[in-house]
Amino acid sequence: MFKVEKPKEITWPVTVSIPRDGGNTVKAIFTGKFRILPATEFNAIYSSGGNDEDLVRNVLTGWNTDLCDESGTPLEYNDENLNMIAATPYIRTAIVSAYLELSHGKKATAKN
Repeated sequence: MFKVEKPKEITWPVTVSIPRDGGNTVKAIFTGKFRILPATEFNAIYSSGGNDEDLVRNVLTGWNTDLCDESGTPLEYNDENLNMIAATPYIRTAIVSAYLELSHGKKATAKN
């Protein structure tokens, strides 16, 4: 039996490829908390001139203590930190990719 569920908040792994000197990257994972948008809201973000930063601000509702600052202190979920990570291209790309996976019902990809 398939039961249609109302969209809810979902925790999901976000795999970030952090750029390093010499053309290398290091992968790191944090757990994001996401709100699944109805298609009309998702489409409205982009059709009204919005971008991926706007999507991140609309779907990322929090994160676990595995998202930390440079000293290893967990980042508090607040507007300032949300804006900072949404404005960082490689973090933003990872969040959008994770959101598209979960919102399309795809299993999280194992990225090492």
